[in-house]
Amino acid sequence: MKARAALATFALFALVVRGMGSVDAAPSGIQLDPRIVKLIKTGCGDEHVVSTPTPPPPGALPMPAKLLLIAQAEPSPAPAPTGSPAAPATPAATPTPSPLPSALPGPGQLVPPAPQGTYFPTPPAAPSPTPAAGSTGPVYLVVPTGAPPVIPPAGGSATPLPRPTAPAQTGPTPVPTLGPFQMAVAANEIRGTNREREPWDATGNVHVFYSEGQLIGDRAHYDGDHTITVTGHAYLINKNQDSILYADLITFDTRTRHATLLHGHGESTEGVERGKIHYSAQELNAYNSGISHGERGSFTTCENPHNGYHVEARTIDVFPGSKLIARKAVVFLGPLAILYLPFLVIPLREVSDPRRPTSFLPVLGYSQLEGYYVKMRLGFNPSDTYYGYYRFDYMTKRGLGLGYSAFFGTKSQRRYATFDGYTIDDRLAGGRQTNATLTETDYFSNRLKGSFSAQYTSDYGPGISLPPAWNINAVLSRIGRASTETLSFSRQTQGSLSNSFNLGFVDSITVSPSLSERINVTYGKFSASGLSTDTLHLQDLLHWTTKAADYDVNYDKTDNSVPGLALDKLPEIQIFPHINFHGFRFPFQATMTVGEYAEPQNAFSTQRAELHLTEPVTLKLGVSDFSATEDIRQDYYGTGDAKATELQNMQLTTPVGRHIVNAITYSEGHPIGPADVPFQTLDRLSGGFHQAQETLRIFNGDVYLLQIGAATYFNRQAQALTYQLNVRPSLRSYLLLGGSYVPGPGNGFFATNVQAITGFGRDTTLQISTNVDWKNKGRLGNKTMYLSRIIGNCYRADLSYNQDLKAWNFAISILAFPNQAIGGQIGTFNPSSVIPGGLNF
Repeated sequence: MKARAALATFALFALVVRGMGSVDAAPSGIQLDPRIVKLIKTGCGDEHVVSTPTPPPPGALPMPAKLLLIAQAEPSPAPAPTGSPAAPATPAATPTPSPLPSALPGPGQLVPPAPQGTYFPTPPAAPSPTPAAGSTGPVYLVVPTGAPPVIPPAGGSATPLPRPTAPAQTGPTPVPTLGPFQMAVAANEIRGTNREREPWDATGNVHVFYSEGQLIGDRAHYDGDHTITVTGHAYLINKNQDSILYADLITFDTRTRHATLLHGHGESTEGVERGKIHYSAQELNAYNSGISHGERGSFTTCENPHNGYHVEARTIDVFPGSKLIARKAVVFLGPLAILYLPFLVIPLREVSDPRRPTSFLPVLGYSQLEGYYVKMRLGFNPSDTYYGYYRFDYMTKRGLGLGYSAFFGTKSQRRYATFDGYTIDDRLAGGRQTNATLTETDYFSNRLKGSFSAQYTSDYGPGISLPPAWNINAVLSRIGRASTETLSFSRQTQGSLSNSFNLGFVDSITVSPSLSERINVTYGKFSASGLSTDTLHLQDLLHWTTKAADYDVNYDKTDNSVPGLALDKLPEIQIFPHINFHGFRFPFQATMTVGEYAEPQNAFSTQRAELHLTEPVTLKLGVSDFSATEDIRQDYYGTGDAKATELQNMQLTTPVGRHIVNAITYSEGHPIGPADVPFQTLDRLSGGFHQAQETLRIFNGDVYLLQIGAATYFNRQAQALTYQLNVRPSLRSYLLLGGSYVPGPGNGFFATNVQAITGFGRDTTLQISTNVDWKNKGRLGNKTMYLSRIIGNCYRADLSYNQDLKAWNFAISILAFPNQAIGGQIGTFNPSSVIPGGLNF
């Protein structure tokens, strides 16, 4: 019983003595002897005797020449890794198996993992006396043959490596698998004893199997305690076979599940959007927590880093599915070191928070206001409750600008805050300019929530000088079972120019599913340029729903110390009837409104009643489509006045063949009654109008589209003709010409806008936007150019130029990491598609 009390790892050799010819069958799985499985589960006895497996039943899979099963009968007494509490030992009388060494947490942790995939290898949960229900399932024992597998690039067309699968089973033959908490070693030859704390050696095609990976090499040595050493063409590969790591020597601690690799290098597609990531380190350590640490390492996503980029760092730490941290990092573009970063954080997952930047390369450029500039953001991300970036801008005309943006939060997620600050000793403004914003949200309870924000602005941009401004807001909300109360406060000041204060209260009450009420009370004070005013506003809105109609009762009253343009409703009742048209082809909508209205500034009040009707019509006239809308408002007032408005809109669309579509639109409006009587702020009428427009489109699929438009206002004046031509000569090229023609002497063509996209080779795209001034001998103006080139399927270089701003910009984006996107665009150009818009009709 001493061995059980020691709680150490033991080894069991099962030497198969029958028929070496069975090895040549290259089985896809290993049939485990039932006695071996039973011995692993019970884990009892002072030493474990070599047992010869019983002959397999007819039809069972043959076994390899040598098989070594490594199990852990009880929790190991070894201490847990630094920072993790040791798992309590299970009493010896309890036969429940404890978690065995899982898959190597893997040196492959230097590989950015996919958000929804398995990284190499997936770290197990905290040790517990019994395996977790959601633990990794069994793994088929399949010995790869030949050279190490090749990892296909992310998003490539290469066929992925086949995953181990069990052969088709007939009858009661069990599926040959390796349990999630077991380890197995297969080799051509195994020497040693299977006594506890006795060493052994394996040589020739050594494979150490884990539930989620394999450790492979020419030789393996177990020291009899807790260390396995693999040498000779050693490498690690995960279960999904999308990450592989080579090393001169690999050691694995079976107690702490800590793997150490000497001169490790490898590749992976986990967490990479395009291509593969290549990495190396003089010494690489992978811990059972899933975090990997590398000394004097480097990484790149270029197949040829000498022509692309790579990053060398003193240390590299990888947090699977979260981030990659490099300290004392140097960025190389080819053989040239271009940037030193004391601290570099790269998110390894899709993020929408702008405070988690993914680009670590600077942006170079020039503008007329800023001069030559270098701008960059250096991110930090100690945890998911504190992250952000530092901002560094150097502009030859303005000076050095420094910024800090961060997110702060609690683990309970009941309180979080964001801060954004930027300051610059602006040479153009002649002093320091600073912008800062702070927001905070607190969940005091499940029903009580508060938020606060403060903003200070003194930097309005180059060449703009205004007094500093403060903006402070606070909101407190309580969500009850039948009501919601919100109390708000705001204060805005801008030097001596303006000063305002607002306090508000909103109470939303739900009496029943058909009856609700909303009460809003606000008080505000404003002063600017010697003008000061106090305003008190009260609104009570009642909503009632029945089978016949919906009813809104709105009481709205404003008390202002200075008469303005307020309109009081004392009250207003709106009725929205539910009309059953019984299959009527053109159903209309009706709204009835009655109320008492007052204009305090005019000392005038009276009653008002309105009927509003809307009638839509759609018809099929031969091959043409016709649609129209009739809108009528009729108002009556207590003064005896009446007024009305009528609006009509019609459209006729006619296709001519398969490549021509003609559309005619007509609109008219007719006001009836006095314009400003009786109210001056309600129901004001404008003049009548009628206009028509015709649009002719000639197209051929998405190859070309010519659109010509003509309009008339029936005022005996010729209107301009508009034209636009969209042409797509190829899948990677696009041309747009647009402008207008004005009839009459001295008019004609004034300017034509030209936008073009074309490809130069496979990975280069050029975009141009300019205006052709026909009245100035065809001179080109408003020129904007954008050149984008993908280099080595690794990163994209973007160069843009804007004539109006007299500015150019140069940026580099790495394609492999998530959230990398170009910063420049022209018109409606979408970086994910060469063609700005579809031309199909």
